[in-house]
Amino acid sequence: MPQLPEEIWKDRVENELKAIKKLDILEENTLIRANNSVEFTIQLNEIGVVKKNGDFVQKKSHRIFLKINRSFPYPGGIDFSWLTNIFHPNIHPVGISLTNQGTGYICLNVLKKWSRLSDLETTVKALGLLVKNPNPDDPLNYPICLEAAEFFRKRTMEDFLKELDLKEVVVEDEREEEDDDEIIIIDD
Repeated sequence: MPQLPEEIWKDRVENELKAIKKLDILEENTLIRANNSVEFTIQLNEIGVVKKNGDFVQKKSHRIFLKINRSFPYPGGIDFSWLTNIFHPNIHPVGISLTNQGTGYICLNVLKKWSRLSDLETTVKALGLLVKNPNPDDPLNYPICLEAAEFFRKRTMEDFLKELDLKEVVVEDEREEEDDDEIIIIDD
């Protein structure tokens, strides 16, 4: 796999971490630096859905583990793993239940088309959009994801939240970021 020279890699990783810290999503005490990798957990605050005892309830906080290895920023240089439970066609969380462990896989085009020009800030924003906008037409091939795909084919997240009579919480910082929510993917 291709690699940047070590000092350039370290600078790039530090710049990515600064951007993540500015988003205020880095969980305290989760940042681990090793010689050839950096790993940490982020917390997204977006309204999603969890299935509990046959009922659907909102989930406002989602944990995602990231590991940046020496091949970063090239494809294969970063791993994402969804940690918390979520009922979603494009996410197979590690924490489905105490008796049923998932893979942590996330099906998102930004991750599939990762290039050396991709960055973590854009990717994290895309993950937040994915929580709010499940894609039932491209589910992961796990029973819970296929069930979620069927569920979201019948209703959007917005429809579901209206059914529950829930109001989406607006974070103050979102108002400033509305204009730069476009995600641009440049293939090499």
